[in-house]
Amino acid sequence: MNDCQSRFIGPLLRALDNLVSRAVIRLVSAAGPTQQLQAELSAGEVKNDFDLLEGYGLTAHPLPGAIAVCLFVGGERENGAAILAHDQAKRPRTLAPGDVALYTDQDNPAAAAVNAQHRLHFGRDRSVILRAKRLDIQCGSQRFILDETDGLLVQASQIRFEEL
Repeated sequence: MNDCQSRFIGPLLRALDNLVSRAVIRLVSAAGPTQQLQAELSAGEVKNDFDLLEGYGLTAHPLPGAIAVCLFVGGERENGAAILAHDQAKRPRTLAPGDVALYTDQDNPAAAAVNAQHRLHFGRDRSVILRAKRLDIQCGSQRFILDETDGLLVQASQIRFEEL
């Protein structure tokens, strides 16, 4: 590339390079309408007040050390947002192809769904496995609680058993 091309294309390449970056999450503030991250970019650059943009109806509070993908509008480092947070150490590793799971940092990533401590697992075989210490379901004033220690508690105005 000659000098003229370098002068013209060089700034464009730098701007494109500044559009996307990986970052390590250092701090999370989850109290506001959008979670705010402090993140360390791959170049050792620390940025504060990144918005963590999440899919509609889903949210998670990532732990420090999780990886985020950050986008910078127009390649400007002052105008960025994180679009994804991922914790490689906590992701379950036992899912079959096509399975889906919700999990937390309390689960063992190597545990199968039936042995997990805290997971909601949807299998391609149409199975649903929910593993938790406490299950609390409320519908209006009716409540069903199943607790590992306390057993079953049903708060209901009426209990009816019907044949299916």
